[in-house]
Amino acid sequence: MSILGIMLLLHVLAWSSERFCDWYAAHVFRIWVETYGRAMGMVPFSVGEALIGLGLGFGALGGALGLIWLAGRMPGPGGGRKQAEARGGARERRGRRKDASPERRPGALRGFSRAYCTGAMWILLTVFVLMTLNSAILYHTSGFGEKYLEAAAAEYGLEELEALRNFVVEQCNALCCRIPRNADGSISYGGDMAEAARAAMRELGMTYSGLDGFYPALKPLRCSDFLSRRYIAGCFYPFSMEANYNDVMYVMNIPSTMCHELAHLKGFIREDEANLIGYLACVGSEDIYFRYSGYLSVLYYIDRDFRQAAGYERYLAAAPILPQVHEDNVFLTERERARVEETSPVGAEVVEAVSDRLSDVGLRLNGVPEGRLSYSKVVGLLLRYYDVNGYR
Repeated sequence: MSILGIMLLLHVLAWSSERFCDWYAAHVFRIWVETYGRAMGMVPFSVGEALIGLGLGFGALGGALGLIWLAGRMPGPGGGRKQAEARGGARERRGRRKDASPERRPGALRGFSRAYCTGAMWILLTVFVLMTLNSAILYHTSGFGEKYLEAAAAEYGLEELEALRNFVVEQCNALCCRIPRNADGSISYGGDMAEAARAAMRELGMTYSGLDGFYPALKPLRCSDFLSRRYIAGCFYPFSMEANYNDVMYVMNIPSTMCHELAHLKGFIREDEANLIGYLACVGSEDIYFRYSGYLSVLYYIDRDFRQAAGYERYLAAAPILPQVHEDNVFLTERERARVEETSPVGAEVVEAVSDRLSDVGLRLNGVPEGRLSYSKVVGLLLRYYDVNGYR
C-alpha cells in the first residue's frame, strides 16, 4: 500500500505543481526512456500490444471464474431447502464441538481464485505505477508551446488563419507534383522509414533541446486492421515505453505518425503538441516523402477551420487544393478499406465504440477537457509557430 500512496502523492503534486512536472519530464522521465524504453526497443515486436492481449486473456479468465462461482451458488431443484437444512445442521454440529473445529483446507478452485485475485491486484498496481510515471504526470507540464513558442499576438483572426491555410495548401500542391510515383499513381517508400523518422526527430532536437537524445525503435502493430476501422494512426504505450504505428494505412500517413509517436517519448504527451512536433520534424526533413507527409498531416485541420470561419464565398476564393492532393490525403486506400471491412470480427463495432469512449475519458481524466478533439488544437500551435518564425 505504500507504493499506492506514493503514486497518489505524485498525482496530487502533478495537478498542483507545473514546476514539479517540468522538472520530472526533464530529469526523471528521460531516465525511463534511456533504460526501460531502450530495453523494450530491443524486443522485435510490440511488447505493449502483447501485454494488452495477455491482459484481455487474464480478464476473460476472471470472468470465467465468476461464472463458475455463480453457478456453484445457484441452488438446483429443491436445493434451497436442502441447503438451509444443511446450514442449520452444520451450525448445530459446530455448537456441540466448539473446542474441536478442525482446520478446513480450501478447495482447488477456491485456492486458484484467491491466487488470481492477488495477481490481478498486483497487475493493476503495476499498470497504475507505469501509467503515473510515464504518462499522467506529463499531462501537467508547461508544454511545447509555452517552452518554445513565445508568440507576438495573443489571438489570431481570419486573416492569419487564411495565410496559414494557403501556405500549407501551396506546399502540398507543389510537393504532390514532385514526389515519385508508381505507374498507377500511388506512392511507395523504398528506404528505412523508421530510421528516417528517428533522424528527423534528432535533427529537430538540435533546435529544441527537449527533443534531443535517444529514440527507441518504432514498431508496427499487429492489430493495425482494428485501428484502421477507427482511423487510429499510431499509439504510445506508457507501460512499455514504445512508439507504435499502423502499417496498414496509406503510406503518406506513416512519416508524420512516426514522428508524432516519438514526440511522446520525449515527454510531450498532449496530442496537439505531438501533432505539431511531428509536423515540424517532417517539413524540416530533406526527405520529400516526409515533407509531403508533414504538410498533409495538418491540411485537414486547417482547411476545415478556415472553411467554417470564412464562409462559402471566401473559401472558394482561397488557394485551391489540387485533386491529386485530395487523393493522397486519405487514411486507407480503397483496396485496403474493403479488405479491412471484410475481415472485421463480429461485434467489432461495440469494441470500437468502447475503445473510443475509453480514450476520450482517459484524456479528460488527465486534464485534457477537449478529449479526442484535442488533436485539432494543432492549428492554434501552428499559428503561434509561424507568428514567431514567419513563412519560408
